[in-house]
Amino acid sequence: MQPNSFEGDIPVPDSLAGHFLISETDLLDPNFFRTVVLMTDHGAAGAFGLVVNRKSTAGLKDLIPDFENDPAGDIPVYVGGPVEQQYLFVLHSGIPTRFRSDHSVSPTPGVIFEPLTEPLVHFLRDEWRAIPLEDRPKIHLFAGYSGWGPLQLESELEAGAWYIHRATADIVFHADPEKGWHDALSKKGPLYKIIAETGIRPSMN
Repeated sequence: MQPNSFEGDIPVPDSLAGHFLISETDLLDPNFFRTVVLMTDHGAAGAFGLVVNRKSTAGLKDLIPDFENDPAGDIPVYVGGPVEQQYLFVLHSGIPTRFRSDHSVSPTPGVIFEPLTEPLVHFLRDEWRAIPLEDRPKIHLFAGYSGWGPLQLESELEAGAWYIHRATADIVFHADPEKGWHDALSKKGPLYKIIAETGIRPSMN
């Protein structure tokens, strides 16, 4: 049986891109305690992801002063992970193609990942205000990312630090990020919901 699994779980795929890493209850690293990480890349060279449920108190206007009095200035900034927090990344539900980066990828349906580029800033500065509130795409900004070197993540999986589940847009853009860990873990099934609600792993003996 794979680490942190119950009978009936699917095997760990070769690449975890498009999956969530959901921290195990005993993972006490403050960078990842009760976190959900959306994996966007995973291979022999290592792995890359963004913590999607750790919202900061900052908005775009706090990072780019030009947005101080702009509607897009309130777009939330999340802490994507402990690495390179001076860099900004974006997860969005879909913006016009002409504003997207050549490096944009869709790790799971309804979610597009890319770095924050000048065309995307242009979209937020010049196009966002004209879009009716109910029609605006979902956009979250991330300071920093979560990264693993070759075989580092595999070692953590073997140690049972993470649960794995296919990523979904509703968790990525959760209306209440503080509930993201609970709801993501609960999606794995009834036994995992018990873990999410109690913090206790049921005995399978």
